[in-house]
Amino acid sequence: MAITVLDKPLNDLRQEITALRQGNLSRDYDTNKLATIITLSRDSLRETEVFQKQLLQQLQKFEISLADINEILRANIEQKTQLDQQQQLDDNNKNNIETRAKLMELNAEALECRAAAVQLQQEARIAIAKAAELDKRAKDELAQQAVEMKIKQEEIERTRAEELERRVRLEEEQRLKELQREREQQERLAAMAKVQQQHKEDDYNNYTTRDFMHDDQCPQCIVRSPSNTKSIPLSITFLNVSETENLLDNQEELISTPIQVKFESKENNQDYILFSIPYIIKRSNHRENIIKIRQPNGIWISTETNESMFDAHKEKRFVECKLNQSTACAVVSRLRLDTVLINKKSSGRFISNADSRVTLQWPKDVSQTNIRINLRVQPVDLPAFAQFSENFSHESEGLLAVGPIIDLDCDDITLLKPIQFKLPILLPTKKNEGSMKSSGIDSQRTVTNQTTQDIILQQQQSIFKSMLGEDSNNDRLILLYCNQNENTWHIDTNVSITDTKTHDIVITDLKCLHPRMIIARCDKQLTSTKKIQTAIKLLEQSLSQRSVSLMVRRRLSNVNEICFVCCSSQRTNTVHDDLQQENYTNDDEQFKELTLQEGQLLELRFRGNVLPNDYHQQSYSFAFNTNFPYYFQTNVSQTDKYSQHFSPFFYGFVQIFSKQKVLRAVPKETDKKKQQTETVCEWHDVDVCLAELVVRLPKLTEETGIPTTKTLPTFTVEGIITPALFRDISASLHGDEWRWLARRLGMTRIRIEAIEHDHHDDASYYMLFAWFKRVARSTDKVSLLINALVNINRWDLAQDLQAIKDEKRQEQKTSSKDDQLRSFYVPFNRICQRDECIRIWKQIARELMLTNDDIEHIERQYPSKEERCLRSLEHWASNSAQADITNLARIMRSLGFKSLARELDNMA
Repeated sequence: MAITVLDKPLNDLRQEITALRQGNLSRDYDTNKLATIITLSRDSLRETEVFQKQLLQQLQKFEISLADINEILRANIEQKTQLDQQQQLDDNNKNNIETRAKLMELNAEALECRAAAVQLQQEARIAIAKAAELDKRAKDELAQQAVEMKIKQEEIERTRAEELERRVRLEEEQRLKELQREREQQERLAAMAKVQQQHKEDDYNNYTTRDFMHDDQCPQCIVRSPSNTKSIPLSITFLNVSETENLLDNQEELISTPIQVKFESKENNQDYILFSIPYIIKRSNHRENIIKIRQPNGIWISTETNESMFDAHKEKRFVECKLNQSTACAVVSRLRLDTVLINKKSSGRFISNADSRVTLQWPKDVSQTNIRINLRVQPVDLPAFAQFSENFSHESEGLLAVGPIIDLDCDDITLLKPIQFKLPILLPTKKNEGSMKSSGIDSQRTVTNQTTQDIILQQQQSIFKSMLGEDSNNDRLILLYCNQNENTWHIDTNVSITDTKTHDIVITDLKCLHPRMIIARCDKQLTSTKKIQTAIKLLEQSLSQRSVSLMVRRRLSNVNEICFVCCSSQRTNTVHDDLQQENYTNDDEQFKELTLQEGQLLELRFRGNVLPNDYHQQSYSFAFNTNFPYYFQTNVSQTDKYSQHFSPFFYGFVQIFSKQKVLRAVPKETDKKKQQTETVCEWHDVDVCLAELVVRLPKLTEETGIPTTKTLPTFTVEGIITPALFRDISASLHGDEWRWLARRLGMTRIRIEAIEHDHHDDASYYMLFAWFKRVARSTDKVSLLINALVNINRWDLAQDLQAIKDEKRQEQKTSSKDDQLRSFYVPFNRICQRDECIRIWKQIARELMLTNDDIEHIERQYPSKEERCLRSLEHWASNSAQADITNLARIMRSLGFKSLARELDNMA
């Protein structure tokens, strides 16, 4: 029976394995069929095992039945013996034949049962042996199949790698051919441009050249004018800083000094001059240099600019433009502008000059009309993205990498077919790689816990998934876009983005050209897309911001000469070396960092006791530019030599202001007859202080030693501090201990030397008196003096002073409450005389730590606010252990009554 159960599944399995060996593995092979046959074979084996167990159980029951039969036979034999004996006694030969016949029948049945049991055991052993053999054969077949599958998988992978390598080689060859074609075209264009330039130079040979490169009275430049206009007067000056407010647009940098050119042009405007400006060399494929000129309405526009060189100044680079009227000029570095011309009748491909990885490819009949696209690529390098991720770690959580910001300036058109974009993108961060590695380790751990057959099935499924091109990465690519005149980024969900094998290039097909777009790589586990939109907005803002360093230094040879510098943080080391060569010290350097916009207008102002000698104007205007540090050197002096007499320096401040727009409510008349007004919010320019740096001017030696009168003025006793106490302490100090004590009490060396100079023998006493007069009345002077004595290791004097303080405190505790209230009579009356204090008597009561029940009780008992305020103060004086005039003055000062607090301090 077991063999008949196993026959069909084993035959099916044998046929399937034979078919697999004879035929090749096809891509549409159904692995589920093989898995089903193996599962049926396994189930049949399990049924055979169950059947074997049932047979064994029946055999055990049969053996038990045989044992029972043996016992019955034994009992029958005994009974027979007894019957024989009895029959021998009764009748020796009666019924003997019948008993023997019955016994023989019983023996025959027992023999038949034993034969059947032996036969069943033999069949069971044969079935178990066949099942073990089939199981072993199935395992061998599965192992051999796994080896064959692995070999075939390696062959498939090898074939795929060869195919991929062949495709890459073909693409590379095609790309090289295209680059060669483009290079030849560029060479032809360059040759044509060179010929045109030679023609222009031939035309300009008769121009008169005016060289202003070595003229200190005007900016460096070169002017070429027609020979018939060489007598035209030229005026070339530096442009005022206030007129460069709107010079720079987004992502533009100034690389030359702004210049104002004035000359008389003819009425017909046929003649023009060629104006050449030297600039700082900025070698970058993403940027280009152009000249911007200022219109009469104050708007700066770019003009046609050409590179030019002069034999007399080969070490410098120039850009040249044509001018036919007086204007202001400046050389600006901006993002390179690429022009893409798409012909509707033909397909084509464009590679950006700013970044060769940015390519556009379009098919034939992509639109109904020809398209002209102005393309700019704003790069995002890895250090800038890493700094952004560090500064905005919470906002950029889940953002792994980004590509450049692409600006597309084109007409509003409808594409009939999509345009393919290939864009670069930064490689994922290490954090993502670590998470991918950890997920790989976890997957390996789960694999080890699975069976061999499950592993084989998973490998087969992974092979088919890889052949189908399923992506198993833990990140996703999204495209964000921003419309014109908008500062909000949106996610385009209608596009599909394909990642390449190297993960540094992505490919997408766009049927809608967005004005601005960027590709972002984010984590798949990120649920909120608004976080990515906010992160891209912050990234765009950070790309337009610059880190700025402000510093103030003083010249070693002249302490009155200072230098203020505003420069980019990247140029701090260069500026430091320049200042060091100019003999400026950094011992007392003031340094601060800001974040500004390129070309932002700033104002330099001074305030305090230290001002420039020629400080007639209120401010000095300048603009921040990354390539041009701002230096301001001046001589300073104090305005009042009698102020700041406790410091060895005169103090002043350098301030940096900038104008910012703020919304303010302005009343506006709506009806003059009815005199009705309404409030309208308008933008106003407000000066905002961005930074403030201290300027220290050392005092002369004769100014620091301010003489102190030798006669002691009236000594106001405060607590346990009396003249006798200071006499005792000063008499107990030996040698230089009074100097150490003075330093611990916060006195400067100059002050100590002045006291020693004025009071030779009594210097220690007058030092204590000068310290006592300088410390505020609200300060615990006894505690300060005890700590200072401990710091100079005079424990004996500190213990004596602490003992005197404890005795005084004990006397104050033993004094009656009436005496305390009597001492508070005048301060309480001064407080209750002020209407402001009476108005907020509840707030004063809460500051005095009165409970709500006490305040409600006082409010019910006394009708007038003046009496409520007085009773609250009396309740505090009667029940608080810390009730004294000093604490009361401190509480009134915290509530804003500073003049009243000073009066209370004088009463203490």
